[in-house]
Amino acid sequence: AQYRGSDAKGQPFTLDAGSAVQRSSAEPVVQLNELIARIRLEDGPASLTAPSGRYDMESERVNVDGPIAFRGPNNYTLDTQDAEVDLKTRKLRSREAVTGTVSQGTFSADRLDADLEARTVTLRGNARLRVNPRGAR
Repeated sequence: AQYRGSDAKGQPFTLDAGSAVQRSSAEPVVQLNELIARIRLEDGPASLTAPSGRYDMESERVNVDGPIAFRGPNNYTLDTQDAEVDLKTRKLRSREAVTGTVSQGTFSADRLDADLEARTVTLRGNARLRVNPRGAR
């Protein structure tokens, strides 16, 4: 199954799934398995993979129960569990622990709020950041 849309800036995204189940055409929520979301960021393509999730076609949000792997340009990674991804605004909010890598180093925390486009991450609870001075150049 494939769903297509565009974000608040008009940039396209796709949401692919190995399987999709929608209870009825009146219900906007689709249960997805083996999902891959692809979005275009200013500096290149990015993808988000997860074993399963629920896509709300009206709000264009994906709720994922389980692990999530986000991979973006320039080795930008973010791994978490149990999160909501808003495909319109390109924001992610986790409900569980998170680890990630940015050009400056690695991070971890109990939870996070992330703007995937702007690459801003707000770490909440037991936040740890390991800075690699050479990575910031």
